[in-house]
Amino acid sequence: AADAALYPMYQRAVDFPQGDLSRLAQVLRKAQAGEEITIGFLGGSITEGRGAANVQDCYVSQVYKWWYEAFPFAKINVINAGVGGTSSYLGVHRVQKDVLDKNPDLVVVEFAVNDQDTDLHKQAYENLVRKLLDADSKPAVLLLFTSRVNGENCQDAQAQIGEYYHLPMVSYANVMNDMLRHGIYTAGQLSGDGVHPSALGSAVIGELLARYMDGIFQKEAGSIQAGTRPSVYMTSREYEHAGILSCRELDINHMGTFRKVNKSRYFPGNLESSSGSGGLEFTVACKNLGFLYVRQKDGSGGQFDVYVDGSRVSEINADNYGAHNNQPGTVSCFFSEKKSRHTVRIVKKKGSAGDELILYGVLVS
Repeated sequence: AADAALYPMYQRAVDFPQGDLSRLAQVLRKAQAGEEITIGFLGGSITEGRGAANVQDCYVSQVYKWWYEAFPFAKINVINAGVGGTSSYLGVHRVQKDVLDKNPDLVVVEFAVNDQDTDLHKQAYENLVRKLLDADSKPAVLLLFTSRVNGENCQDAQAQIGEYYHLPMVSYANVMNDMLRHGIYTAGQLSGDGVHPSALGSAVIGELLARYMDGIFQKEAGSIQAGTRPSVYMTSREYEHAGILSCRELDINHMGTFRKVNKSRYFPGNLESSSGSGGLEFTVACKNLGFLYVRQKDGSGGQFDVYVDGSRVSEINADNYGAHNNQPGTVSCFFSEKKSRHTVRIVKKKGSAGDELILYGVLVS
């Protein structure tokens, strides 16, 4: 059913400049030759598979199935680096460990739902793209644009960056909007909660990506020429060397009311303050600083002030009362012109609604 409805609308999914297809074509030829390839998927909860009935229904599984069936003699490895509730700001900090250290041949990037049209996310998204393109394994990079059923997404800003770097792009957002407008499917059929694609929505995404890759595979190898990547950043190079420090790696001066815990399977080695004033103090060398923490659904999350070298620079708000799940939260706190050592202190805010703060890690660049 998804296939029949999708056929006349496929062109809307690829309604972008064609871009440089040489790296993607090279991966396809490598698989055709029966070699081993690794495909990474980096994104939020849609990539993680939330909304699909089971893991076989998520779009990552749909895409793997196409590769497996198209190239039965190749060994196809898949990295699902989707983490629910996260944006490209966290993505650029975790991409090295979660994806690039595994030497991928192809990386699909999906952050159009979780990103916002802000300078922070534009900078993070571009730096993420460049980190992928500059990686030792020289992976092909394919941008996937998803959307909420109400049409909210960050496709336009991300497509500008994709066009600037001549990247292949596929838009589920365009096709979904057309399907809803023409009454082919209802919002409830494509998504159970308005955000995450259902099994049907995931099947549509999988079919779009499969058709796109199949179209490239059918081209004559000689007709696909490599383009020239721009050397100048479209935004800035703020996150060129971004990474995550686990709380185990911090040079801690004072623990205050924080204690060492393990609360996350994605980000081990955490710190938690569940009562008292906080008062964590540590020293870190960085140019820019942010935090990865837990947004609490039960009302226990508090508000904590962040001080750098004695000056208040930002606030961590761990309260996400009423949400369906606890989610990773990120906040960018501090920017400077050059890398140097800074003393950081985290103190519970006067009048905080809750008492708890769980730190997953520190974002540095």
